Amino acid sequence: MIKNLSIKTSIVILFFGSFTVSNAQCTPISEFSENFDTLSCCNMGVVPTCWNSILTSGGGNQIISSTSPASSPSNVYQTGYNKVSIVIMPPLTNINAGTHHFKFKARVNSGQGLLDFGYLTDINDMSTFVVLQSIAISNTTYDNTSERILDVPTTVPVNARLAIRNPGTTWAGHYWDDAVWEAKSNLGTNDLKFKDFKIYPNPFTDAITISETNQIKKLQITDVSGRLIRMIEKPSSTINLKDLKAGVYFITVHQKDGKLETYKTIKE
Repeated sequence: MIKNLSIKTSIVILFFGSFTVSNAQCTPISEFSENFDTLSCCNMGVVPTCWNSILTSGGGNQIISSTSPASSPSNVYQTGYNKVSIVIMPPLTNINAGTHHFKFKARVNSGQGLLDFGYLTDINDMSTFVVLQSIAISNTTYDNTSERILDVPTTVPVNARLAIRNPGTTWAGHYWDDAVWEAKSNLGTNDLKFKDFKIYPNPFTDAITISETNQIKKLQITDVSGRLIRMIEKPSSTINLKDLKAGVYFITVHQKDGKLETYKTIKE
């Protein structure tokens, strides 16, 4: 549950063919853990106190559902083909500090789903949403592939609000649960480690080295805007990235057991 949030009266605002379910101003926090279990079905735009929701009128759908949550009894449900819904997280004191990451569990009811992780600079205007990473979802249960861990670049505006958007590009119904904003593990070095492999050096100049590549199915490299830079199937232990411009990049590791992990790297 979210801790230390001031509870204020909710208001509803209608504008430009969409509507916002908006909680009043809340004090920014540094961490949260939300499993939505104090909420229940089925009014549109239901979110926890100090969260917000924007829905396209005439079809945008976001409710709290009791259908097979990751942790009972509730999870978020977003659906609507060509209809957009955005769930907006509470204000954060450290959104661009580079010290924390966001993780959540997601699934679909059928087919291929797609959710966007990003932020808004104006919580009453869905056109201000900026994609940090698009997340393809095909698992229909909360299995060992359902948890995603997502970094936030330090370039995000300090007053922005993190959000999950259903862009309405698929017919799938999207469920998600167990949303957490937490401090990253302290590794003691700048190298990126996960289980029994690591990515190094970080920062790098021309190439990165990955240990235990026999566990990895593929890598995706994206820039801070979420644009896919490179997809590498069956990566070798050394990957030449000399052609990349200096800056921040995110490496998403797809393991052979289906698990995903995303890391921030810096090209000097």
